[in-house]
Amino acid sequence: MKKSLLNMMLTAAVLGIFSCKKADLNQPSSQAGVDVVNQQKNGSIDNKTTSGENGGLAGREGSGDECEPTVVMLVAGQSINAGTVSVTNDDEYIYVTYNTANGWFLTETHLYVGDCAAIPVNNPGNPIPGQFPYSGTHANVTSYTYQVPISQIAPGSCGCIAAHAVVKKYNSANQVINSQTAWGNGTRINPSGGNWGMKFEYCSCEP
Repeated sequence: MKKSLLNMMLTAAVLGIFSCKKADLNQPSSQAGVDVVNQQKNGSIDNKTTSGENGGLAGREGSGDECEPTVVMLVAGQSINAGTVSVTNDDEYIYVTYNTANGWFLTETHLYVGDCAAIPVNNPGNPIPGQFPYSGTHANVTSYTYQVPISQIAPGSCGCIAAHAVVKKYNSANQVINSQTAWGNGTRINPSGGNWGMKFEYCSCEP
């Protein structure tokens, strides 16, 4: 009886040792699983920051160094300095950033990037921002960036940027005290007059 009990205790001890070793062997796989989860979380964060309203983003994702930006004034109401529009590129994307200043906020943006002759216009030749390929509505932000595939203005070539916005100012009671249409400063899209919408040239560099 004592011998039988001793054998049972020895058997249990041996099984315990093997089960501990088995758990240790499985530990790397468990750690790899944690790494994959973390990578997935990071991926979802990256995707979120680079996604937005038809191409907009809060962060950037691309490869290669960016080029020196082209910066123009964001002109509101044909004569008011409401901030800037800056454009740069890396080897994958063209980045167009609206930055407001002097108390202005963005509530809408519409963007065209590409061949100067293909800007959407009506019969009289006035631009139609509502038909621009990139657009968004914004909750009174001071900065917004679009990323556009570099194929729209390939490295080493030039095209046009038409950056339209609606900007507003508010008083201390959060009431709108001024609302204006704004464009990135350049030359009129309709040279014969009409709508004062503007375009400016951008040449993509080779990072």
